[in-house]
Amino acid sequence: MKSRWTGTALAIFLLASAAATGAASRPQEPPGRLLVGYWQNWTDSPITLRLSETPGAFDVIDVAFATPSEPDGATMRFVPDPGIYPTPEEFIEDIAALQSAGKTVLISIGGAADPVIVDDPTNVAAFVASMTDILETYGFDGIDIDLEGTSLYLEPGDDDFRSPTSPRIVYFIEAVSTLMDRFPNHVLSAAPETAFVQGGYQTYGGIWGAYLPLIHALRDRLTFVHVQHYNTGSMFGRDGNIYEPATADFHVAMADMLLSGFTVDHWGNAVYFDPLRQDQVAIGLPAGPSAGGGYTPAEIVHRALDLLVLGIPFGGRYELADPEGYPGFRGLMTWSINWDVYYDRAFSTVHREYLDDLPVSSVSTGGALDGSASLVLQRCWPNPADDAVTVRFELRRSAAVAFALFDPQGRVVRRVQLRRRDVGFHSLRLVVADLPSGIYPYRLRAGTDTRRGTIVVSR
Repeated sequence: MKSRWTGTALAIFLLASAAATGAASRPQEPPGRLLVGYWQNWTDSPITLRLSETPGAFDVIDVAFATPSEPDGATMRFVPDPGIYPTPEEFIEDIAALQSAGKTVLISIGGAADPVIVDDPTNVAAFVASMTDILETYGFDGIDIDLEGTSLYLEPGDDDFRSPTSPRIVYFIEAVSTLMDRFPNHVLSAAPETAFVQGGYQTYGGIWGAYLPLIHALRDRLTFVHVQHYNTGSMFGRDGNIYEPATADFHVAMADMLLSGFTVDHWGNAVYFDPLRQDQVAIGLPAGPSAGGGYTPAEIVHRALDLLVLGIPFGGRYELADPEGYPGFRGLMTWSINWDVYYDRAFSTVHREYLDDLPVSSVSTGGALDGSASLVLQRCWPNPADDAVTVRFELRRSAAVAFALFDPQGRVVRRVQLRRRDVGFHSLRLVVADLPSGIYPYRLRAGTDTRRGTIVVSR
């Protein structure tokens, strides 16, 4: 579970396209590949920041936290920490400045120490009214609901996510739906812990799988879901095997459950949970070793994403349900912006660069990826090769070209960047004399088109 200092257990995002107070028009959802981070509204965090000090690499900023006005309540309140913002006006000005720069700013609800309980019609009304007031007062673009512990809980006998009966789940779904009806242009997303989603594979009850009814009921409204891949133990993948956290196999296996679907309560009722759209899925990671359990170095994360997005294997044991990958995959979330700055922006810098290097996409509600260049792979010769190999390709639209060659373990061993090339036939010559014998996958990109193949080094 996340604590106030280490992270967030579940998030549901409602991103407003315009403030209810009549503010200037805002995009209905953040565009493209996303980098999402939490901003800590207290002075005893690893480093105290104003919102204006958020690294520019982040697209979505979640302000943590709005909390119940009384323990286990449903009426929410939020006040900027006076140690950071002496007046609310300064806080509002910083939100407006971020929005003017194209960022999305959300208010996050809950936190580890403050359960939010919505379990009857009176609580639904209190939650909706208080969150409406917070949105309108501060001009947030939306709402991030961070529910921890037993805020959502499956009661005995509640055994089908398609028709939940537990009051804390039924009425919370009603509350979110009512709020969405009040703000019809808001975007909705979620970021639960693994136990609340993928944990439903092995057992369905208590907290295990407790967010599946919510995701299922709101899947037509959800924009993106980024499950926390940290502060977790080992988990079953959809293939029935167990994967350890902080490994490339774990990240791929957990994400693939939402991208391809999985069986809930696999050894019991065995009800199938349909996959989400590709553009609805992202993953959450801690920004550094002290930010949360299960920190994963960037190199391992990128191996996982190469497989998830591009279908490039890294030599792991998990087999992707779709070997071609999921080019609409949405991006990454982190706890937290404060921890990222504490670690000299190491997380946001390296992962922003990686996300920007992926094929450009029009990631949107339909998940479509539009190509701006047409790439045809012609020939790779000689193949097998022992000294050098030439990769020939045709461009049917002018585009910049990027080539990457990977060893059998998924590590990049060659990278070539070419400036914009004209329509026609082109070639790349690669020296492979220094590489051990083996099968080397490669990726060739031109604009938004990607082609993959293998080069065999043999001697």
